[in-house]
Amino acid sequence: MPPQQADEDVNYSWNKDVQFPPLRTVNEFIFEKSRFDLPTFNDLPKWNNRIFANLLYFQSNYFLLMLSFIFLTSCFKPQAMAVGVVILAVCIFLAVLMVSKEQKVLDVRREHPYAILVVLVGIAYCFITYLPFVIIALFSLCFPLLLVLIHASIRLRGVNNKLNQKFFEGVIRETVMAKILRVLNVEAKAM
Repeated sequence: MPPQQADEDVNYSWNKDVQFPPLRTVNEFIFEKSRFDLPTFNDLPKWNNRIFANLLYFQSNYFLLMLSFIFLTSCFKPQAMAVGVVILAVCIFLAVLMVSKEQKVLDVRREHPYAILVVLVGIAYCFITYLPFVIIALFSLCFPLLLVLIHASIRLRGVNNKLNQKFFEGVIRETVMAKILRVLNVEAKAM
């Protein structure tokens, strides 16, 4: 286990597989201690490294930002969010089923082609009918992601970020963001 740097850098364990890093202060996240600069667009590995390091270091702040935005949108437009998320979930589920290669799914598609067609047309009709709700749901899910990626791109890494990355290399790998990045097949190279 890596050495303990300070109490504020200790990851909180939910269980043995998932740990949560502490929230960083607002001063460190966006105000006094933070420095911002446009990334070097011609040096993609350096830019990717900055994004990766910031996603890992500020992950609790990013999750809080995203959940706050989704919560606020849900408070202002609860029906639109609920209907939009349900329609999106059904559409994604049906898209996964339609491209599935499992034998049971293939048999159902072969045996009931008209029923499948009716279901697809019905879902397409619901999607088009409730398109404003779907747009609100997509906006409330995608806009915070855009904000997170912009912040991670333009936020320069501070001393605490670099020290945290060096000292807690093994611990960082067990956080929620690290698991998400691993599922997306993203790895940091040459930090």
